[in-house]
Amino acid sequence: MLEPCSGRVARWGTERVHSRFRMSSADPQIEIDGVSFTWNRARGLFFVNGMPAAALLIESTLAGLMRGVQQMVGLERFQVAIQAAGRESIEGEWDAFVSRAPTVREGLEITGQLTPLGGLGRWEIVDFDEATKTARFRVHDGWEELYQRALGVSWGSSFVAGKFAGFCTRAFGTYCTAEQTASAARGDAYDEFAVSPSPRTLEERLAELVREEKATSADLSAALGQLRSEMDERRRVEEELVRKLEVIQQKEEEIRSLSTPILRIWRGVLALPVIGRVDGVRASQMMENLLSAIVDTGATFTILDLTGVGAVDHEAVDHMLRLVRAASLLGTRCLISGVSPRMAQIVVELGLNLSELVTFGTLEAALQYAIDRTAPSRRS
Repeated sequence: MLEPCSGRVARWGTERVHSRFRMSSADPQIEIDGVSFTWNRARGLFFVNGMPAAALLIESTLAGLMRGVQQMVGLERFQVAIQAAGRESIEGEWDAFVSRAPTVREGLEITGQLTPLGGLGRWEIVDFDEATKTARFRVHDGWEELYQRALGVSWGSSFVAGKFAGFCTRAFGTYCTAEQTASAARGDAYDEFAVSPSPRTLEERLAELVREEKATSADLSAALGQLRSEMDERRRVEEELVRKLEVIQQKEEEIRSLSTPILRIWRGVLALPVIGRVDGVRASQMMENLLSAIVDTGATFTILDLTGVGAVDHEAVDHMLRLVRAASLLGTRCLISGVSPRMAQIVVELGLNLSELVTFGTLEAALQYAIDRTAPSRRS
């Protein structure tokens, strides 16, 4: 888009319009018809009227870029999308040139004289009828014509068509589209465009193409990208869940170790204080830990202190008795302290043989019993 030159002059008949930008005098600069072209040495940038610009070789770099886009999205969608981009590009030119001219037509004529400086070709207004809201434009040596000739194709000058449609939409106060009626890429002397009102917008046409067309390579690429993104996200979530599960399992192991501590309180004497409810999982963990400790220490006595056991039922009592029997098989004798009245009642109700149990009211009494029976062996 073109604006009045920074620190220079753009002519509207006898009127001089100044812009807001001035480049350093140390930078190479030329001015053509009120438009400045500057090379900023320090930044390595090319500026047109103070705005960064890119000078692309039309028949090679630009042609290759447009071919790539067209191959990705298909010709019809390419044409509609490029025309929509042309419509959106008019704001700067409208504000800087067209709106400042005495009439819209004069503003467009001035703009057409300046567009060759930006590589957009020379515009010519053939007809501009505000009463019928129609117009006709011609373009000589436009960039779209040149790159398409280099590629040997004729896709139409959709970008400049979009600009003309956008200008007329603003000028006539109604939505307009442009139809290309002549094409220099097909051998005509110029590109020509007929602009007229249209009840249908480019955005609606583009949306319709997206719904109707078969998937293009761009659609497939987008779908594949979305799939990969979802897979990566799912993989990330799974890895996070696995990590959290590992942490939970580690914490569970720590909690179980804390809830079933095996204490070596005297030579040859172990103690297992049981706190809380005893279910099947916990009883299995207690048995595994206790039997390993008995084997490692060669303990003669193991005290099961049940003072801290919570609610007691037949299942919990059965677990305790299984633990006592398993420990006895390894050569240790289990002493049970802190038996509650409810536990004693259940043992009686089950008709269990109490001869295999040595019970004490307190942990201190059980420990004294074990020490008394291990002391002689230590003195000998």
